[in-house]
Amino acid sequence: MSFRQFALNNIHRNASTYIAYFLSSSFAVMIFFTYLVFIFHPSIIKDQTGQTASYGMIIASYITFIFSFLFVLYSVSAFLKARLREFGILTILGAQRKQLNYLIFLENILIGTASVITGILGGLLFAKLFLLFGENILDFKLPMYPPILSICVTVFAFMALFSIISFMTTIFIRQRKALEMVQGSSKPRKESKASIWLSFLSVASLSYAVYLIAQDGHEKSAALALLFNSIGLYFFFTQLSVVIIRLLNRNRLFSWRGLNLLWITELAYKMKDNARMFFMITMIITISCSTAGSVLAIQNYVENTFTESPFAYTVSQRELDSTKKGISVTQKIEHTLKQKSISYQKLSSNTLELAFQHVGYIRFIRHSEYLEMAKALSLPLVSLQDREALLLKSPLITQKDSLDKLAHLSFESPQLTNSLGNLKIKEQYTKTLFLSEYTAVVNDKTYDQIVSVLSDPDIIDQRYHYLIPSWNNHTIPNTNSIELKTGLELRQWEYSSPIDSTEELDGYINSRAQEYYTRKQLTSIAIFIGLFIVAIFSIFIASFLYFKLFIDLQHDQRYYHELSKMGLSLKEMKRAATKQIAILFYIPLFFAGIQTIVGLSAINPLFSTKTDTVISGLWALGIFTAIQTVYFVIVRARYLAQLKRVMV
Repeated sequence: MSFRQFALNNIHRNASTYIAYFLSSSFAVMIFFTYLVFIFHPSIIKDQTGQTASYGMIIASYITFIFSFLFVLYSVSAFLKARLREFGILTILGAQRKQLNYLIFLENILIGTASVITGILGGLLFAKLFLLFGENILDFKLPMYPPILSICVTVFAFMALFSIISFMTTIFIRQRKALEMVQGSSKPRKESKASIWLSFLSVASLSYAVYLIAQDGHEKSAALALLFNSIGLYFFFTQLSVVIIRLLNRNRLFSWRGLNLLWITELAYKMKDNARMFFMITMIITISCSTAGSVLAIQNYVENTFTESPFAYTVSQRELDSTKKGISVTQKIEHTLKQKSISYQKLSSNTLELAFQHVGYIRFIRHSEYLEMAKALSLPLVSLQDREALLLKSPLITQKDSLDKLAHLSFESPQLTNSLGNLKIKEQYTKTLFLSEYTAVVNDKTYDQIVSVLSDPDIIDQRYHYLIPSWNNHTIPNTNSIELKTGLELRQWEYSSPIDSTEELDGYINSRAQEYYTRKQLTSIAIFIGLFIVAIFSIFIASFLYFKLFIDLQHDQRYYHELSKMGLSLKEMKRAATKQIAILFYIPLFFAGIQTIVGLSAINPLFSTKTDTVISGLWALGIFTAIQTVYFVIVRARYLAQLKRVMV
């Protein structure tokens, strides 16, 4: 038998353990290859939105490759640790270190080559479906093409990865003596120890993180909360969990009930051994769910922005250069609408933005201009005296609780305070006129007084608003919507107008449907990319746990074999083993849920707009939990089948 046949036989003999490693590696190669097919697509390079998606794919491919490297490194190291006894026997039988290193290298290269081939073949089958998804999101054709460059880059990248890791893992064997390898994992395990001080540090860090989140949100508090929460979680897994399990073990009322003693005793060892893995998995799930929560919340905000925007078009006037001729934007909009026989109502506003104590910036509008808008939009018609204000709070921004109790608006400017004093808030309504802004309505006399004190005409923002009754904002527009098509047509005109040194546009167009479409494309791209990254993470997490279980399989088989001799039934074995497996799968998910709530609660106040990131994050966590439950059922069935063989 040749050395290569020996390596192949080793792979065949350990097929039950290697299969998850092989499939996970193949899946990573397939996703990486599919990303490259998208990145190098000829149509993507030519389109601006496609280039944005391409940049996201490049980042995703880097993430996939980095985690593939860590995953393969961990998997190979775990396999070698599980096979120490085998390597020790080979050493005693006369195998040289060079031969062992070559054996390890050969096995890794064989599995790596098979993974790369399988991944690329799977990617070729999957790429067309991936491009079809891309077509729906980017709204242009992505035909299949010969992905020669993608194949070359994938083969080079992953073969280099498997080769580097093969060389790295041989160091693990060189540092072991033959006797130590023969003993392998059968050496008696020492009782887990923990530091009381580090356990207290864990509690203190987690408590301080909760305290910081309870404070008013700002960037420094959010960053500190995430930092202390991560420190507390790490020491929880490595230190505090050992203390808790030890206390449970000493509590006879609990530990002597039913089969608790069996799984708690094993958990005391496994928790310490798996602490870093638990922490890593928890952080991966937390990052995935937090990112998903933020993206989903932003997508909801994009939809709400459309449904809360009363005007189909808003034109902000700009100051023209005296040497240039202005091209009228409003005339272009009106001409386009008349061509399409679309009736509209044109409204105007002259607003200015001022800073106030306890509130921030508020946009002011004349009462006479507000009344025109109110009649058109069926808003409350309120009469205002001098130095009285009607406050409109946008539903798109995070509301301040103190604002409801506010009776007066206090200017931050000393000039305005001396001239006008405070403005009395007569009434408050939740309604948006100017998207994500507070709006205050004052009578014309008060408005003119404010302008005269400021004496700066440039601060006045002149806008024209187009209300189109036939285009309601209650239904999200699709690609066939006339409103969207018209908005895209106007955007194309705005960006491609033949402007030279003698003329320029006299304003900027804000199209409600076009803005929604552009933002939705970006969030859809983020979700599109994120789904595959989450898929990679979930596969890797399940594989990590699978490897850990099957590496400990020989020990657990001896453990339950001896217990079965003492009278442990098959049903009792299944109950005890199921609890151990469930702890491996669901403890990281439980703490990832806490981490997600902590992280998103800390981040949520930083959004200037109203977003419910926590709810979205918990939705993402629920999806992760469902996926992990499927893996749990599969792994549990296979693992219990292996343990069942050794029961007496």
